[in-house]
Amino acid sequence: MKTYLDEYKAFIFDLDGTLINSEKYHADGFAQAIEALSGYRLTPAERREFFETHTRAFTPVLAARHGLNIDSDAVLAHKRGHIDRNFKAEVLPGAAAFIEKWRDSMRLALASNSSRHFVKRALVDAQLIDVFETVITADDVTWRKPDPEMYELALKSLNLAPEDVMVFEDSPAGAAAAQAAGCPVVMIENGAGRAVEGIRQYTWKELKQF
Repeated sequence: MKTYLDEYKAFIFDLDGTLINSEKYHADGFAQAIEALSGYRLTPAERREFFETHTRAFTPVLAARHGLNIDSDAVLAHKRGHIDRNFKAEVLPGAAAFIEKWRDSMRLALASNSSRHFVKRALVDAQLIDVFETVITADDVTWRKPDPEMYELALKSLNLAPEDVMVFEDSPAGAAAAQAAGCPVVMIENGAGRAVEGIRQYTWKELKQF
């Protein structure tokens, strides 16, 4: 990892939990979808487990675990309906100021496990729609994080080597994806209590010093 942020040629940001406080909407939507379609109510531990995966991956896990008769596509549609009705973009403290500091001197990209539909809405609502030269979403890849495909595609679009790109993530899955792609990564402290051994963690306000 380089000593100072200005030694990099680009930054790649995760979205949910890194730039915006949106994970609660995804988790609430998923939990409501499961309960509406099967009658099963997620435990707090399963809600946390959902944060490290996604609807299509976690639905069959729950189905097998509890003997539920649920379809991933139906769960996803129900979840998206909940998010569309309730989502409000809440930019994490210091994130907008950090982006404003770097947007004229650093190439900026986004790599999100969320759908393109949600990412576009979130960026519009957060007034960040014109910030990123490259935006990679779940619709652009076969495998989501923790698979490195998303970051590899972003690097290809930027035409940069992994060591020249700093990644900002908030989850172990996202950090694993960035590292597997060869990129240095910083964890964003967002109050969720997630950390990865060996990866430094900062708030956006703390990162301004670098």
